[in-house]
Amino acid sequence: MGDLKHRLTVRLTDEHVARLECLAGASGLKRNEVMRRALLEAEIPSARTRQEVQDLLRIQREQNRLGGLLKKALTEREEKAALRRTLVEVERNAIELRRVIARLVRSR
Repeated sequence: MGDLKHRLTVRLTDEHVARLECLAGASGLKRNEVMRRALLEAEIPSARTRQEVQDLLRIQREQNRLGGLLKKALTEREEKAALRRTLVEVERNAIELRRVIARLVRSR
């Protein structure tokens, strides 16, 4: 965001403060960040959207972990049962990923 070296004091009405608090609460961002984004006309995401992005990142990390396990199992010629368990986890994770993406698409 750059070097935040300037501090501004702004006088606001009760209505302005209430709106700012509402935006900050709904987005999960601090009031300062809401104001910066408003000045730059940047999107202020909802808390739900931010949570959904966190869910996608968590699932992506899990897919990466499972991919590593699968690669290890294939290169080390692990027993078939261990390989099957890893593949079941990969499929379960893929189902969860599809569910979260579908929820994101429906909310738009």
